[in-house]
Amino acid sequence: MAETTDTVGTDSSPQALPHRAVLILLVPLMLVLFISNLDQTIVATALGTIGSDLGNPHNAPWIATAYLLTSAVTTLLFGKLGDMYGRKRIFQISVAIFLIGSILCGMARNMMWLIVFRALQGIGGGGLNSLVMAIIGDVVPPRQRSKYQAYTGIVAMLALIAGPLLGGIFTDALSWRWIFYLNIPIGVIALITIATSLHLPARRSGGRIDVLGAVLVTVFTTAVLLLTSWGGQKFGWGSPAIIGLAVLSVAAVAGYLFAEHRAAEPITPLHLFRSSIFNISSAQFAISTLVLFVGMLYVPLFLQQVQHRSAFTAGLFLIPQLLGLVVATAIAGPVIAKTGRYKMYPIIGSVLSGVGMTIIATFTATTPAWLIIAALVLVGAGVGLGIQVALLAGQNAIDYRCLGVATGALNFFKSIGGAFGAALFGAILTATLAGATGLAHLEHAFHIVFAAGVPFTIIGLVLAIIMREKPLSEEMIEVAEGKVEVPEY
Repeated sequence: MAETTDTVGTDSSPQALPHRAVLILLVPLMLVLFISNLDQTIVATALGTIGSDLGNPHNAPWIATAYLLTSAVTTLLFGKLGDMYGRKRIFQISVAIFLIGSILCGMARNMMWLIVFRALQGIGGGGLNSLVMAIIGDVVPPRQRSKYQAYTGIVAMLALIAGPLLGGIFTDALSWRWIFYLNIPIGVIALITIATSLHLPARRSGGRIDVLGAVLVTVFTTAVLLLTSWGGQKFGWGSPAIIGLAVLSVAAVAGYLFAEHRAAEPITPLHLFRSSIFNISSAQFAISTLVLFVGMLYVPLFLQQVQHRSAFTAGLFLIPQLLGLVVATAIAGPVIAKTGRYKMYPIIGSVLSGVGMTIIATFTATTPAWLIIAALVLVGAGVGLGIQVALLAGQNAIDYRCLGVATGALNFFKSIGGAFGAALFGAILTATLAGATGLAHLEHAFHIVFAAGVPFTIIGLVLAIIMREKPLSEEMIEVAEGKVEVPEY
C-alpha cells in the first residue's frame, strides 16, 4: 500500500494500530535499532585485527570515528526529513544507505576505503535511532508509548553489550568482515516488513532543511579531528596543512554561527546556548562519552597487544564497563525523578571515572583480571551518572516546548565527544608508538593514552561543581520516570 500525500498544514496524525499490528511492526523496528546501536561498539574488539589485516593499524581508530561523525549530523537531519516527507520513506532510505555502507565495508581492501564506507554507513545509521522512536510515536497511543519505548531501551542495552562480544567472535572464528555482513539479512527483513506492513502518511510540512548548517558543522568537526590526529605527527604544527586546517576550523565555526543565526529552522537553535546549565550539560555529555570511548576502544587493544588475549576475551572485559554504565543510569533516573535533585551525581560520577581511569593507566602485561574488571566498572558507572544527569539537566534547562530540539542537540554533542575521543587518543597512541619496539614500549604507550583520559574526568568534575542546579520541573520528572516521551523536534 503506497503512502498517501497530505497537503501542507493538514493534520495527518495516523490512527493508533491494534496491539497485534504494533507487535508485527515492532520486530523489524527493534532489529534495525539493534544493528544501528551494535555498529557503534562491535568494531571495538576488531580494530587491532582490522588494522593488521589492512596494513594500517595507526588509522584503525578512524573506523569508529568516521561512523560517529556522520551519524551525529544525520541524526538531526533525518528526523527533520521524516517530519517533512514522511517517516516511512525516509526510514527506508536510511536503512538502504546503512546496508549499502555495510556491504562496502565488508568488501573494503584498504584502510582508506573502509573509513570512507564507514562514513557512508554512518549517514544511514544516524537516522535509524530517531526514526524508530518517531515511528513508534506514530503508531502507538500516547498513554502506551512508555511501555513500547521501554522495549527500545532494552534492545539498545543488549546491542551495547553484545557488540564487543560479537565483534570478538567474528574476528576470532570467521573474519572481521562478518561484523558488517551481519547487518545485511537483518536489514533486508526489516525493509520488506516495513514496506508491506507500515502505512504512514507522506507529509508535506513545508519546513526547511538547514543544509548549510549541517555542511558547516561537518566541515568544522572533521577539520578539528584531522588537526588533532595529524598535528605534530603526520605534519608539523607549523606546516601549511595544519595551519590550513586551523584556519578552516575557525572559518567553519564562524560560518556555522552566522548560518544558524539566520536560518529559518536551524539545526541547532542558538537560543539553547543562552542557558549556562545547557552549555555545561552539553560539555559534560561530550566529555562523558569521550571517556567511555577511551575504555571501549583502547582497553581491548591493550588486552590483545600487551596481554595477548583473543579478540573474544577482550570483548568479555568490556561487559563490566557497559553493565556499570547501564546499572548506574537505571538507578540514578528514578532517584532523581523522586527527589528532583541531580547535582551530586555528576560529581560522584566524575570521581568514579577518574579513579577508574587512573587505575587503568597503571595496567601492565601481568595486571590480574579482577583489577581490570573493577577499574572498568568504576569508569562505566561514573560515565553512566554523567550521561544521565547531562541529559536530564540539559533538557530541564530549556523550555518544555523546545525539549525535542534540545535533546537532539545534546545527543549531537554526545556523538561528537565519542568521535573526538576516538581520534584524539588514537593520535596519542600513534605518536607514542612511533619508533617504539618491544613489549615494554608498547605497554608504556597505552599508559600515556589512558593517563591522558584523567584530565578530562577532572574537567568534568569542575563542570559538575560549578553547574547551577535547577530543580526538575513536573514534566521533566515524568520524563525521568519514563511516563512521558520526549517530544519530536
